[in-house]
Amino acid sequence: MALGLAGPSQAESLQRIFAPPTEAEQKAVLDVWAEPVAPATRWMVEDSFEDDGFRLDIVSQRVEGNSHFSAVRTPQDYRPGQPAPILVLNHGGWDGIEGEWAFELVDDCLAEFFVVVPSFRGEELRIFEDTYASTGEQSLINRDVIDVMALISGVVDNYPGAQDDDVSAWGYSRGGGVSLMLGIRDPRVDRVVNVFGPTDVLTYPDMINGVIGHLRGEEVSPYYGFPGTFVEAYYDGQTSFEELRMQLLGGSALHFAELLPERVQTHHGVRDTIVPVGNARALDQALMRRSDMITSEYFEYRFGGHGALPGLDQRATRMLCADR
Repeated sequence: MALGLAGPSQAESLQRIFAPPTEAEQKAVLDVWAEPVAPATRWMVEDSFEDDGFRLDIVSQRVEGNSHFSAVRTPQDYRPGQPAPILVLNHGGWDGIEGEWAFELVDDCLAEFFVVVPSFRGEELRIFEDTYASTGEQSLINRDVIDVMALISGVVDNYPGAQDDDVSAWGYSRGGGVSLMLGIRDPRVDRVVNVFGPTDVLTYPDMINGVIGHLRGEEVSPYYGFPGTFVEAYYDGQTSFEELRMQLLGGSALHFAELLPERVQTHHGVRDTIVPVGNARALDQALMRRSDMITSEYFEYRFGGHGALPGLDQRATRMLCADR
């Protein structure tokens, strides 16, 4: 649906939709997050691959009625019962992910981790010549977090030695937002690396203009497009105002920054045209106001866009391996 947005009533409604959250709204979101989620079922190892002392398992389980596939790489020369931390790699984009990614993280201490790569619901996990399709409707961060929390539980339950008190999350773009929200919602996660992830789809200064562009049928970044689809559903009567506000707030880590773990590292390019750099700057300012942070690092790349950032991997690995 493309809208003209000529009337003052629609402009006023957008101002209400994207107004700062109230304490009551934040509490309502926290209450929803605190509700128990039905445990995942039917854990199964679908296939396994070995390379240089590592094993990569393709695993599946049922999460909220959906089939969910992930890749789990064991530590090098893993022996059942051997204590090992967990690192979750959360991908960007909307087209699924290659499970071989887990084989790439072997520098410094990372060879000693379980490295897990979730697909998100409604997307594919691709491994060499095979494709595994997770079912369900694609989500924007909220349900992705539920899928990943279930995966962490599955790894802890099925790999003796996997430590549920030492979990890190490293994500790119959409996956950066998932990693941040995972750190907020799951107390097992104690380190987060966020690479140009969205932190605020509710009060970002240019959000209304971007959503208006989407509603008019213009081509805009997914950062504006997905909130725009939520607004369309509200205008079409498919969701209530309260539900819309909770959708937007529930995907905005900035408004829950005080709940992030004590080790957070963020990377963002100034020339990013997909997720504006202001997302990272606002989160950095919020974390600077906390007095309990062990690591709060923000790396801004003057010539960086929404892609490769020089030195990122080394900086992230250093943070993930510190104090071990």
